[in-house]
Amino acid sequence: MNRIQIDKLKADLRDLRLKNMAEALDDAIRTAHEQKIGHLEFLSILVDVQKTAMQQRSFDRRIQQADFPRNMHFENFDWHFQPSLNIEQLKDLKSLGFIEQRHPLLIFGKTGSGKTHIATALGIEACKAGFRVKFFKFQELLSFLYTTLADDATDEAIAKLSRLDLVIIDHIGYIRQKNEYPSLLLDFVCACQDRVSLIVTTGVSPGEWSQAFGSAPITHDIVDRLFHRAHIINIRQGKSYRTEGPNAPELKVQTDP
Repeated sequence: MNRIQIDKLKADLRDLRLKNMAEALDDAIRTAHEQKIGHLEFLSILVDVQKTAMQQRSFDRRIQQADFPRNMHFENFDWHFQPSLNIEQLKDLKSLGFIEQRHPLLIFGKTGSGKTHIATALGIEACKAGFRVKFFKFQELLSFLYTTLADDATDEAIAKLSRLDLVIIDHIGYIRQKNEYPSLLLDFVCACQDRVSLIVTTGVSPGEWSQAFGSAPITHDIVDRLFHRAHIINIRQGKSYRTEGPNAPELKVQTDP
């Protein structure tokens, strides 16, 4: 194959939006010549290059759309720091069966115990597996739903979220309250039930949620739906990474002179 043919083939591949195959063509031809690779293997190499690149772009797009707070994944998770964490349970959840079954996952733990890291790491694993994910801080979700009331777009917004595979609601607790928040949250949870897997993290026990949300009857309905078929991670007795972890500041004890 001469240079003119190669350049034309590259241009044709780019026209077909196969730019990664075009970029890999020269190296693939050189490898095929040196290793005496057959036509099918040569084509397979190019297809693998394009497929891998497309999968990476798709993963990057899902990560961007998920809007995770930080790059918290299992590769930088300290599996042995938290003695109250059920490691076998978490590794089982890492297989993402709960997302396929559309079950909720509730993570209870005090501040700094790793709730957000676990939720985000599971979300990243879900993105790797091709699931559509969205991450919200609790206040951000309620504020977003509240803004949709102005142009009567709440149903549309909730319907769009309910078409995702996983929604993470981080740090349910005491918030800047508005009268509409409890009913908005209930509408969202009802729309997601049996359709979308929810991961919820909180440092507040369910018995205190009515105080946090401001409406006991609606809170009861929300809790009832979230706990239905839910998986529970309980690290409320766990240590804090911020105050007891390897990067925690050293507390110096001052003694009397």
